[in-house]
Amino acid sequence: MGYLKTNPKQNKLFYRKEDKAQSEFNFTLLMDIFEMNQKTELHNLGQLSGIMRNDGKGLRQKCLDVLEHVNEDVERAQMVKIKLDYQKKSSLVSTSVAEERIKKLDTHIEKIMNAVTNKNKDDVTVKAIKTYFKQHEIKLEGFKI
Repeated sequence: MGYLKTNPKQNKLFYRKEDKAQSEFNFTLLMDIFEMNQKTELHNLGQLSGIMRNDGKGLRQKCLDVLEHVNEDVERAQMVKIKLDYQKKSSLVSTSVAEERIKKLDTHIEKIMNAVTNKNKDDVTVKAIKTYFKQHEIKLEGFKI
């Protein structure tokens, strides 16, 4: 969404980072895509009859697929937050705009994560879900922009 600049040369495509702020329209479009993906994942989560396998030793494959999609969505939102923080620090975006956008992204992340953890109140299931996210967490602190 406006972060990479392509430069075709001799049948090759070269990508270069483009350090310009995302317009309000593009951010709104991005949030609409995030919300559409979120609705799909919430629907898929609601369709699951059970999260744990019958033997109780792990998560079902369908649940793992839904959790993988949720995790990817959360990671994308986290990367956009990091990019906004970078743009705020380099004065490409005003502080108020960046904070407002980060707040929207935080709300988006909280909504999907609350839906996932509130699906079942069983301690074993909640522990399995938290373990899944802990194992698949990307360390974004060292993420360079």
